[in-house]
Amino acid sequence: MMKYLYKSMKIRIFAFAAIAVLLLAACDDGRIYNEVAVDTTGQSARLTATITGLDHWTDNYTVSLAGFAEGDDYASISKAVRANADGQVSMTLNNIPDQVTSVRLCVLDRLRRNVVTFSEVATEGVRDTIRLELGTVDASMLNAIQQGYLNTTCANCHGASNYAAAGLNLTAGKSYAALVGVASRKVEGHQLVAPGKAAESVLHMVLHNEHVEGISMNHFDLVSEKNAELILPLIDSWIDGGAEQ
Repeated sequence: MMKYLYKSMKIRIFAFAAIAVLLLAACDDGRIYNEVAVDTTGQSARLTATITGLDHWTDNYTVSLAGFAEGDDYASISKAVRANADGQVSMTLNNIPDQVTSVRLCVLDRLRRNVVTFSEVATEGVRDTIRLELGTVDASMLNAIQQGYLNTTCANCHGASNYAAAGLNLTAGKSYAALVGVASRKVEGHQLVAPGKAAESVLHMVLHNEHVEGISMNHFDLVSEKNAELILPLIDSWIDGGAEQ
């Protein structure tokens, strides 16, 4: 009897040992796996501001918080700006790539090219969050055109030096009233800016053509290659979209 019990116990011990070996083999296939690292590199940028004019943009453009590499007009990373009913904006752009050297509140086209910049902060030397605390910003299409073209090119002759050629003042705060819905004194039957009709507007004509009947000066020569590619389509989109203020 004792011999039988001893033999039965021995069989059970062997069975338990075999099961344990099988379980260990199932849990460990012998290979060593690398640890999975979560990438938390990259800076963050924080924008706080009161921004107006966001609801007047056409579908071709987006007001964005975007990061740019040195010398590159195409955004490496971007995020559309959204404001609450009072125009308040509080947003963060995370995981900014290492090659980014500046963060901008800007206008991007559909290719994510920087068309107009409202504000810019360099990333160099900033170890913590990049902060853009901008107060109140007019980010309307009209102001983008004002900053991106009228102030830098047109206003030199039209109002900036206490002289407005052809009686046309295109400085900030005066350009809208001077252009939109105003009949041209030089080109019969046309408005300087005819809302919804860019191709019929005198502003479009003088910026796209070397000669316009009734206009003595060649404004086309004043348009740089970059402005022809970026700003003129913005102006046309604004006019065709209703030329809102």
